[in-house]
Amino acid sequence: MAELSLNSPEVQIALLVVVATLLLIAVLTLFSGGKRGSAVLLVGPCNGGKTTLFYRLKEGSAGLGTVASMQENEGMVQVRNDKDRVVGSVRVMDLPGHPRLRSKLEQYLKDASAVVLVIDSVELTPNKTEAAEDLFEVLTHPTVARRRTPVLLACNKADLETQAHSVDFCRRTIEKQLDTMRKTRLALGGEAGRALSALGKGDKPLQLAALRSPISVGEISAEKGEVAEVMRFLAKMV
Repeated sequence: MAELSLNSPEVQIALLVVVATLLLIAVLTLFSGGKRGSAVLLVGPCNGGKTTLFYRLKEGSAGLGTVASMQENEGMVQVRNDKDRVVGSVRVMDLPGHPRLRSKLEQYLKDASAVVLVIDSVELTPNKTEAAEDLFEVLTHPTVARRRTPVLLACNKADLETQAHSVDFCRRTIEKQLDTMRKTRLALGGEAGRALSALGKGDKPLQLAALRSPISVGEISAEKGEVAEVMRFLAKMV
């Protein structure tokens, strides 16, 4: 049987196929943002309902969630679809919202597969700056931006109908506050300005739906167990 040389058409075609395959794998890896993290993070200001939501998801009841948590809570949560069938499980971490402990958020974002920002839809206005700061830190984190980590803005306490703000109001309030923060950071320039690419172009009004990381918004009531929006969000992770 005749030996094949590097100059033969058959060998050259084979080499081209190998090179093309390797390039395709590299491109797919680049655009997928690399390996997904392993934990869903519950973040947000104090008294927004994160810990109540954590116990509701993990144990099916409010549990100790009525008490503000000063430490991380971690556990596996069974994910159910709209037909109440278990479709998998995810690791969920409830991170304290106290200002003295918020510095830990950055280290956990490196391992986040998704983020749920829990806000109090009744007391949103006095807490809008803190809520926007949390979302700002999430969205501009290098790992979150690279992986396009999905985020859910969970507007809690929707059961207090006459007192709770609408989902649309919550979204617009956070957008406006984020836009203000972006303009301030852009004015500083340097590293502060370069980190803002994840928040879109500075010459256009900020819109959550247009940002690099996919962001969804929904209303929930952790206290009453109305957490279908969170379950749907988690179902996309399994």
